Amino acid sequence: MTSQHEPRLSQDEKRRLYRDGFIIVRQAISADMTRAVKQLINENPDNKGYANNRDPRTVGLYNDSILPDILEEAMGPHTRPITGFVALTAPGSSDAVVRAEFDPAKIPHPEAHVDGGWAGLCPVKRSEILASGQDLHTWGSDGDPKSMGPAGGAPLWQDPDRTLAIGSFTAFVGVCLNDQSTPGKGQFAVRRGAHEAVEAFFRMQRRKGGPIGGGGPGWPRLVASGEDNAYAGKMPEAMVRTYPDNRFEMKGWPWPELTPALMQEGDAVIALHALPHTATPNLSDDPRINVYFRIRRHRPDNPHEGNRRVGWGVSDHPDRALNGDFLEYPDSYDPYKTSIDKLCHHWSEWDGMQQIIEKENIELSEQHSVMADYW
Repeated sequence: MTSQHEPRLSQDEKRRLYRDGFIIVRQAISADMTRAVKQLINENPDNKGYANNRDPRTVGLYNDSILPDILEEAMGPHTRPITGFVALTAPGSSDAVVRAEFDPAKIPHPEAHVDGGWAGLCPVKRSEILASGQDLHTWGSDGDPKSMGPAGGAPLWQDPDRTLAIGSFTAFVGVCLNDQSTPGKGQFAVRRGAHEAVEAFFRMQRRKGGPIGGGGPGWPRLVASGEDNAYAGKMPEAMVRTYPDNRFEMKGWPWPELTPALMQEGDAVIALHALPHTATPNLSDDPRINVYFRIRRHRPDNPHEGNRRVGWGVSDHPDRALNGDFLEYPDSYDPYKTSIDKLCHHWSEWDGMQQIIEKENIELSEQHSVMADYW
C-alpha cells in the first residue's frame, strides 16, 4: 500500500491534536483500498447482517493501512479492530443540493455527543416515572442494570455497582470514502477543543462521589421530550456551558459552533473519545460514506483484550460484551475504576503525546485553571 502521509504524526499535527482534540490525516488510505470498500458497499447498500462492517476489506482500511502505525506511535499498543461500522448517510432531496447558502431553519440542528452512554427514547413515560417517585435526573439507578440491555448502542450501566454510566475508549477513527470537502455533505463535525471541558466534568463527577456519566452530578439521565416522553443521551447543559467558543466560519456552513471534518476520499480523522462529535445533514446528491473504528489503548491487565465478544473496533463500551453481558474479571483488575481514571485523565493513554503535552501545558494552563475554578 502506498500513501502520501508518513506513518506517524508530525509535531505540528500532534500540537493540533492536543489543542483541538482531533486531527485529519490527509491521504492516509490508498485509492485501491477505498475503491474496494466502496464496491463492497455499493453491492450491498443495505448492509444486511452488517456484513460490510466485518468484511476484511472494510476492517483493512484500518488494519492494513498506516493508521495502526500512527496510533501506535502517538497513543501506544492497542487491540486491532475485528469490525468497524459503515456510516452511510443518504443524500438529501434534489432541491436541497449543496449550494452557496441554504436555510438552516429548515434543517435539523445536529447536537454533538460523547460516545458510550445509553441514549434514545426512554421506554417509560415521563408521567409514570414521576408518579413512581423517581425523577428524571437519577432514573435508572435502581433495579438490575442488565435488564435494560443495550439501547442506543450502549448499556445503561458499565458495572453492576452502578458507578459508571458511560463506556470509554481512546480514539475515534473515521476513514472517508467520498468527497466531503464542501459544506453540507454529511460531514463528521466536532466541538473543537471541548475534550478538556469534558474531562474536567468527569473529574467533577468523581470528586462529588459519582456516578460518572448520565445520572451523576450535573448530568440528568433523562430530559423531557414531547408531551410525555423522556430522552437519554443529551450532553448536560452544565458541561456544554464550559465548551470553548471555537467558531468555524465558512460560507455555506450554518452551525458555527461545530467544526466540520472537510475530507477527500482516503483521508482519515482521528479524534479523542472525549471530543463531542456528530454527523451532520447530507444535503448533496451523493451518499456520504465513512467507515469508523473505536480504538482503545491496550490495558495490560485486562484479560479481554482481543476477546471477540467485546466487538473490538465497533464497541463504545468495551468493559462489557457487545451484547450487554457482563464479563468476568480477576480480583486483581478493576476495569471500571481503570476506565474512570482514564476518563478523568485522557492524555494518560497517549504515550507519544507526552512531550507535546509538557510544552503545551504551560500555554494552556490558564484555560485549565478556569475550568477547575468553575467546578
